[in-house]
Amino acid sequence: MKNIVAVIITLSLLVACTSAGPEPFQLGKEPCSFCKMTISDPQFGGEIITTKGKVYKFDDLHCLMSFLKESNIAKSDIKDMYAVNFSGSHDLIKANESLLLYKSDLLHSPMNGNIAAFDNRDSLAMVMNKLPGGMPLNWDELIK
Repeated sequence: MKNIVAVIITLSLLVACTSAGPEPFQLGKEPCSFCKMTISDPQFGGEIITTKGKVYKFDDLHCLMSFLKESNIAKSDIKDMYAVNFSGSHDLIKANESLLLYKSDLLHSPMNGNIAAFDNRDSLAMVMNKLPGGMPLNWDELIK
């Protein structure tokens, strides 16, 4: 009986570690993994998920980028990165598939990174018309 329980626990842990995906933000309750400020704005932010299933949450894409530069996480230990979709339901989208509006002074993100992510060109174009002054980028251009 003890062996069966041990196998079930082991399998549960393996499934939990291999199926880690983005986690919704608990606004007003969770701190940013970089600046430690409480995550409170649903339009900005992102997540890093490691290959071991650890989730790091950020209130601003600027914090995510700073975390990448200053942390000891190797690129090979990163499973996925996500950005909050600025438009619509503010769900998390794969960062490398996102379109970005970079450094628009009219965005006012929590840590003044002023970077917004979008899941399609139409949403990006609509916001660029309303908030002029930013530059469109993709994820690879941002993290250079």
